[in-house]
Amino acid sequence: MGVKDEIIILTNEFLSDGFNSLKEKGIKTFHSPMIKTYMRIDDESLNIHEHDFVIFTSKNGVKYFFQNNFIKKQNPENIKAISIGSKTENLINEYKVENVYTAKKNYSDKLSIELKKTGIINSKKVLLVQGNLAKNKLSENLKKFCYLTKFVAYNTEIIKQKNKQLEKLLNIDNTFTVFTSPSCFESFINLYDPNKTNIISIGDSTSSYIKSVGYTPLITSKMQTYEGISNSIISYFKNINDDISKNKA
Repeated sequence: MGVKDEIIILTNEFLSDGFNSLKEKGIKTFHSPMIKTYMRIDDESLNIHEHDFVIFTSKNGVKYFFQNNFIKKQNPENIKAISIGSKTENLINEYKVENVYTAKKNYSDKLSIELKKTGIINSKKVLLVQGNLAKNKLSENLKKFCYLTKFVAYNTEIIKQKNKQLEKLLNIDNTFTVFTSPSCFESFINLYDPNKTNIISIGDSTSSYIKSVGYTPLITSKMQTYEGISNSIISYFKNINDDISKNKA
């Protein structure tokens, strides 16, 4: 098994430079999105300035929040933002908004614990920006120590039509498929046979979902980022090639 003989299938919605290290190592990639997102506009009663802080858990949340015309009319550049991860923080900065705190780890289920320890939002009015498929665990935990309002900024839909080129790859080539959310895997198993590929997961939450429907990830990234997944894949192939070299010696 040579690193250049494998094909990594990427199922996230948009192409990302977070996977560039794979290409730099000569690893072939194929992008076939399993989900699509779009702005949700259904709550024009929201006054963002009634809140002391706005929490963003993803880049999609940031993008669809600030691109919403209803939000734009309220001068959102004056809000105080809290973010998960450097990528989310960087996008917030592009909108000229003050990011007052960035969570140390890219896990939303850890965010409430971290924020409670800092005391930054304790007893404050907080707006939580998420997508329609976000679990309630974070919001329920935050409600225990702040006055929380949840704002659904975007919807996520799974892809329902097969990609013929992807289907061909799965039938012919040795593939490894990266799943960056439970929704990506749900879409995939509705269209393709997961037994025809090696499953790679972005983190524990996605792996838990994959296992719950009867499949086992070959790799679960320790860091819940595209860069983290890429490093896990590179390490996996390196270990295999090292073992092959030892056996030949």
